[in-house]
Amino acid sequence: MDASRIIGTQGSQLSIQTLKRARFVTIFLFFFNGIALSALTPRLAELQGQLAMSDLALGVVLSAGAAGGLFFGPFAALGMRKFGSGQFSMIALVLMLPLLPLVGLAPSIFILGIVIFAIGAVDSVLDAAQNAHGLQVQRLYKRSIINNMHAFWALGTVTGALIGAITLALDFSLTWSLFFVSVIGLLGALATFRWLLPKSIATANNQADLAEEIHADHLTAIDPGSVAPAGRITRFHIGSVFTALTVIGLLTVLAVIVEDVPQRWSSIYLTSLGVDGTRVGLGVVAFTIALTVGRFVGDRFVNRFGERRVAQVSMGITAIALTAALVAGNFYAYIGACIVVGLGIATLFPAAMHAATFVKGTNPETAITVVSWISRAGFVFAPFMVGLIADRVGITWGISIAVLAAVLLVPLSQILRSKMDH
Repeated sequence: MDASRIIGTQGSQLSIQTLKRARFVTIFLFFFNGIALSALTPRLAELQGQLAMSDLALGVVLSAGAAGGLFFGPFAALGMRKFGSGQFSMIALVLMLPLLPLVGLAPSIFILGIVIFAIGAVDSVLDAAQNAHGLQVQRLYKRSIINNMHAFWALGTVTGALIGAITLALDFSLTWSLFFVSVIGLLGALATFRWLLPKSIATANNQADLAEEIHADHLTAIDPGSVAPAGRITRFHIGSVFTALTVIGLLTVLAVIVEDVPQRWSSIYLTSLGVDGTRVGLGVVAFTIALTVGRFVGDRFVNRFGERRVAQVSMGITAIALTAALVAGNFYAYIGACIVVGLGIATLFPAAMHAATFVKGTNPETAITVVSWISRAGFVFAPFMVGLIADRVGITWGISIAVLAAVLLVPLSQILRSKMDH
């Protein structure tokens, strides 16, 4: 038997082709999750006008999605144990896609809030499950590939943002635009669901072995930049699983705020500057393209400088660039800031997910679910606070909470690892 063509697992064997297909379907999940969530964002100003929403009302509606995630997120671990992380990911995607066109059909703010709540609820379990499946595929590959998967999520957000911006410029209705996205996603799910790893591979023992294998010396030599050792957590005297996951979760909350503000509020901000309606979606596009590039090339910087230094320097630059753009108050300065923010935030969320898998006293599946669930607080907090502040003192001050989050991330990123010798 050709060993190069067979991957051995506990009690089963997988061919190289099967493993490659499992990687491809995981990339599809990340990619289309990114498309689904970002196809709406360039058109939020249009949706706001359609339902005559104030900035505060829009913030509350967007927070409803995060609230759905907070409520249903803890059920991700249960679903993964019952169906397996791969199958549960696909179930969640198939449930979420038909909800998208309902955003454009919502006749009132209340109904829109319910739809957004439902989308956020399903997305929360999809997020945890696809990360768990991706890490399971990575374990079988015996080298780091999860950053690449996150890069395809970012590429999906670029694609979704472009779809939103182009359909807006062409005056296509929001409902038909999101219906098109849903149909394409469902066809992709139908074509790829058979390539998911079987549930038998993701046993409890395999999940427990996951952190150990990712942390192995041979993986450090291959891609040390993608690995955040558990020692970095214990070094800061975090004495319990709960505390460790909470600290990592706080990192993700702040990262989500920095990432969420330019995605959701750029079209609102640019509209307030008097930018032409055909260009208000370009802030989201610029941010998502930069985020994608940052995730594809981020490992190079992490390998050279370490996760800690990359995060601290990038968040410092992000805070300065966004502050300067808001003070300048013009289109080009803000587009430039969106690019800086996208590049700066690119490696933080994947690093937090990796760090979670090394917390002692729990398995990676549960740790990922908990950290993903905590991160949803950022999606609740950011839209509500931006909307509230925007209503009181203006959208510029609302967006400035991303500056505050970036500043706080500079010291908090100390929990990430410093440079390691190869």
